[in-house]
Amino acid sequence: PLLHNPTIRLHNGVEMPTLQLGTAHIVMPGQPDAEHAHPRFVGFQPERCYRQADLALTAGMRAFDTAVNYRSDVVLGRVLGEWFRRGKNDPLQRPDVWITTKVMNPRPSDFVLKSVRVVDLHTLSPEQVAEQTQHFVEMALQNLAVGYVDLLLLHWPSASGRSQQGTVQLNRKQRLASWRVLEDAYRKGWVRAIGVSNYSVAHLEQLQQDGAEIVPMVNQIEASVTVQQREIWEYCRSHHIVPQAYSCLRGLVKNPNQQQQQQQPSLSSNVTTVLNSLSKKYQKDTGQIVYRYLIQLGYAVVYLTNSQPRMASNTEIWDFALTENEMSALDLLSRNGDFDDEFGLGYPKPDDCL
Repeated sequence: PLLHNPTIRLHNGVEMPTLQLGTAHIVMPGQPDAEHAHPRFVGFQPERCYRQADLALTAGMRAFDTAVNYRSDVVLGRVLGEWFRRGKNDPLQRPDVWITTKVMNPRPSDFVLKSVRVVDLHTLSPEQVAEQTQHFVEMALQNLAVGYVDLLLLHWPSASGRSQQGTVQLNRKQRLASWRVLEDAYRKGWVRAIGVSNYSVAHLEQLQQDGAEIVPMVNQIEASVTVQQREIWEYCRSHHIVPQAYSCLRGLVKNPNQQQQQQQPSLSSNVTTVLNSLSKKYQKDTGQIVYRYLIQLGYAVVYLTNSQPRMASNTEIWDFALTENEMSALDLLSRNGDFDDEFGLGYPKPDDCL
């Protein structure tokens, strides 16, 4: 049986599954992980996706999120291909599966292979950026070994924060050049929907001002009860762009490496108190409460797990609804000011990308 996963209608009429399984299997510095090969390893481990994707399909999950720079897209394509091949009585068909992928990640990184990201973006003309984007779009289709993807996103708006090279004007031209490639892929039918990721209100506004013909259908951003990015959320909702949240459970426990201010209540304790109270009331776990909160705000959600029971339980969020007062209590947990340290992934804020 399929997991219950209602859809959200995008502004082009395409129905997108609300919940999608993430495949960014990354080991970060200072985060020991029992599954990685040795203690000095930092980077993506796409091999984990073999078992993860197979378990997900077996559990009834049919929606996946990947990216060229994760390198899990190749593995996902192979697992799907095996499911497409081996089915006899009721074989899996391509329309049964939702695939989101992302291209054009120019952020400098020691743990992402140069072959799957844009290098030295600030040295490229808009025409060269368009060529790079086309290359990565075709790479995404080849890696997944499918004729089309359901949702294709531009992964990052620029190389990084304000300390990076490049100018606002150059970055605007480069973003438009990349976006026009996605628009072309959409018109060709290579993708069913197109969007962006980690885009600020300014980036979205600039795209329209500079001549984009299609409004992005999705903006995928980091969002949780502690990192809410209300300005982006409000803009997306008012412009018929579906906000999609990733890293939804980050920041729920305070990083022990961060110094806590004396005589100030720990936010993590407050978060724990609120979430535990709601968990007890509704007999749901923390993740289910957070996902329900985000979905009631209008978000779609990407979650990462290798556990088959968790893949299933994360979808068991449709039999209850948070009250207006409970939603307000969760709203008050936002700590956008601490986006760059203990409550976020440590990535630049979308607003800090030129």
